[in-house]
Order: sequence, then structure tokens, then C-alpha cells
Amino acid sequence: MFRIAFACYLIFSTLPLIAQESVLRLYSATDISAIRPLLHEFETLNPEVTILYREFNTQELYDELLDPTLPPPDVVISSASDLQVKLVNDGFAQPIEDVPDVSSHQPWAQWSNELFGFTYEPIVFVYNKEAFHNRSIPHTHEALAEQLREQAKFYQGRIGTYDAASSGLGYLVASQDEVTFSLTGRLQESLGRARADIHCCTSLLLTRLTTGDLVFGYNLLGSYAMAKAMNNEHIGVIVPEDYALVIVRSAFVHRDAMEAELAADFIAYLRSSAGQKTIANNTALMPLDRTLGSHNDPENQLNSSTNFHPIRLGPELLLYLDQHKQTQFLNSWSQALGD
Repeated sequence: MFRIAFACYLIFSTLPLIAQESVLRLYSATDISAIRPLLHEFETLNPEVTILYREFNTQELYDELLDPTLPPPDVVISSASDLQVKLVNDGFAQPIEDVPDVSSHQPWAQWSNELFGFTYEPIVFVYNKEAFHNRSIPHTHEALAEQLREQAKFYQGRIGTYDAASSGLGYLVASQDEVTFSLTGRLQESLGRARADIHCCTSLLLTRLTTGDLVFGYNLLGSYAMAKAMNNEHIGVIVPEDYALVIVRSAFVHRDAMEAELAADFIAYLRSSAGQKTIANNTALMPLDRTLGSHNDPENQLNSSTNFHPIRLGPELLLYLDQHKQTQFLNSWSQALGD
């Protein structure tokens, strides 16, 4: 029997913990279904350990950690790289040593000896295949902007994207789009005219794409989208050909971790050859080690000629978290989206 005690945000599992020497507390903005094989394997390798897992969305996780009255976790995991960097920069992490690295890992996926990336996940377009039968599918950001203008009726109320105001990952992707693509403002205005459906989470958008309530998803998390497409004939995924942002899911040991040594061991496992192979072969995530490929990428889109733009872990991500800059950006985003 697996010993993971899973809890949604603010709702703890009522299943009893098996008596063990150690309990590892993970706070994570990762769907339990996506990360479960990693947790199972770590417990198998460490039979004296029980994992207590709490799942949040990215912004909820950040807000939870800022509350000094709440008990701290041992490990913090999130795909919102800017919020992770902010927490580390503000002293919420502690350094750890001897974290393994495989040859294909990149320096941009680690910041100092405190924040460690362990996945490589593109930001993608997702579409409903039936809706696009006998229709051209946009493969670039510019092509999408043109279709939104030229086929306004088709897209009206049927295109979805992240809510940058309520989703930490959504804000990261939207702000990094502005850095990368000169026509981002125009594309946002086109999304507004199309009355884009905005949500906090990829899973909600993928559900609406599956049912046909939406026909197109803009800037969704590629790992979840590709995993969905593997098991659902209605879903198609496009890694944009002009450029594709890449987020790195990262982890750190909380400064007040009760099991700091065990937490460091868990992060070391995520970056180890064993952990990376499990990510590649058994999870809905994608490994940082690009030599491994991913079972969620049968068309090998991650090894295409696309211009990939990994979002580097580092202090430059703090720019868009400056209060004035963030307010300015969200005001412009809200006006463009017609919120």
C-alpha cells in the first residue's frame, strides 16, 4: 500500500498515516496525478518515510507561504518560476549541497544552491481537432493573431487562456510573452475582442477544450496538454514554431523545514538519473534531461527546430514582480482582455 497522504488546499486527508520515522511535507503547485509516480518511487527507496502532499495553484501556494501563522512545509514545488525566485530571494529557502546533475542539465535551471529545476515544459497551443476539421491550424503567434482578426466569428467566446490576475503561472507566461514577442499587445487585444475565456488552471481549460466548449487554448502548460492528448482523441497540441516559452518546475527546501536533510534528499532524487527517468517514462511531466525524451511527446515536438525560450531562474524574474511594474502590466492586460 502506498503511504502518500494527499490533501487539497486547506482540506487534509482523513486517511491515517502509517507510523514511520519521518514525515516529509511537500507543498506543491503540481497535480497529484502528474507527480504521483515520483512520490511512490521515493517512498519505495526510503521505506521509513511517509509523504504528506498538499496541492495548490501557483498563487495560492505563494500566498500560503507568506502567512507566518501557518506551519511550514519541508519542500516547496512550483512552476511559477518568478514566485519561486521571489521566495528564495526573500529568505524562505535554505541552501543544500551535493544535488546531482546529469550532463544535459542547463545552468539556467538552477539558482545559486537553493532553487533547483527538475522539469522542462514548453508553453503550447491546444486545439479541438473536430472544430478544426478542414480548417488551418495556427502554428505561430502571428498566425494566431491573424486568424483572430480574420475569423472572429469562429473564435468568439471559444478561445481560452490563463487568467494572469489570479494565476501565478499565468502571470509569468503573459509577462514573459511581452519580453519575447513584440506583437504581444496586439495579440492580447485580439483575445479581448474574441472574448477569451480565462481560467486559473490548465486542467479546467483542457476540460473545456475536450467538450468543445472551447476550440483553442492559448499559452497552456505543455506537459499537461500533451498528457491529455495522449489519452483523448479530441485534443491536439502545437508547440509554436516561431518561439515557445519553456518553464522549469522548481523546488527548494523551506528555511524552517522540520525534515531539512530528508527534503534535500528528495530534491536530489528529482535531479538524479533515476528521478529524471521516472519523469520521462511514468509521469505527465517532462524531464529536464533532454536526452531522455518523454512518452508524452510521441511526435517529438520538443526536438523540433522551434526556437525554444527557457525562462531562466534568477533575479531578472523579479522585474515583473515589482509592485509598480506588476500593477501596470495587469492594468494593460485587463484592458486588452476586456476584463
